[in-house]
Amino acid sequence: MVINMAQESILFGQAIPTFFEWVEAKGMRDETVRGYRNDLNQFHRWMNKQANGPVFLNEIDPKHFEVFVRFLKHERGCKPATINRKINALSSFFKCMKRKKIVSDNPLEDFDRMKVQRSERLHLNKEEVEAIIEAIEHPVIHYFAIMMAYTGIRVKECIQLTLDDVSLEEGYVQVIDGKGGKDRRVPMSTNLKQGLETYLAHHRPLTDSNYFFALKKTGTVSNQYINLMLKNAYLKAGIKKHVTSHILRHSFASYLVTKDTHVAVIQRLLGHADVRTTSVYLHVQQDDLRAAVNQIDF
Repeated sequence: MVINMAQESILFGQAIPTFFEWVEAKGMRDETVRGYRNDLNQFHRWMNKQANGPVFLNEIDPKHFEVFVRFLKHERGCKPATINRKINALSSFFKCMKRKKIVSDNPLEDFDRMKVQRSERLHLNKEEVEAIIEAIEHPVIHYFAIMMAYTGIRVKECIQLTLDDVSLEEGYVQVIDGKGGKDRRVPMSTNLKQGLETYLAHHRPLTDSNYFFALKKTGTVSNQYINLMLKNAYLKAGIKKHVTSHILRHSFASYLVTKDTHVAVIQRLLGHADVRTTSVYLHVQQDDLRAAVNQIDF
């Protein structure tokens, strides 16, 4: 879309296609683009309703976002993390508009984000992980769960693994285009390597699919089917926690913490860009606190 720069200002709705041309040129992931689109369209509809008609970009100032945040919090019941994500999307939009000299200032440049209370992630202990994996009856999903539990890779990353990405000879799993578009190589333990050799020799169905974990009918696996199999397994194993595929990743990280693995190592294995993201796995138990203070002998 071509915008006439001679205009004093343009409508918010007119500028949205220009933003997505910019986003696509940056090569952002489809999920990110989809999220941006939903957040921008929501704010666009809300602004038009507030103004009882179309709104020009130069009419929008920080006060509008303060009211929008209150709307999201009190009328929509959005959590702080969700609200911050929407504000970040809008800030990216105005950053683009400023760079293209469509607006002179980004009204969200100094806008305060909501404080997000970081909570510890739900995780399983060693015995719970073993019980659930043992209870998974479907052979492909059984080994899928083993892969996640032993490597900590994300469920989407595990689904997208190809036969070429898993090197049993050299003992590593190559994650291609992980979160943030980054690649990483995750080493395999001896136990995992032996398990995957068994999977390929006896349990992977005959299929033309190049995906490492493949069903005979579809040539792949879905997150929904994996979670269904996990639900059946944790109920069968008598586990009281609500277990999803992502919990296996959390459990991998939490188990490494109990083995005193350095947080920077865990960060690299999980593919986190920021060590602060990894820090949510540093579960502190009351016994640990007691043991710590008992070392004080001034």
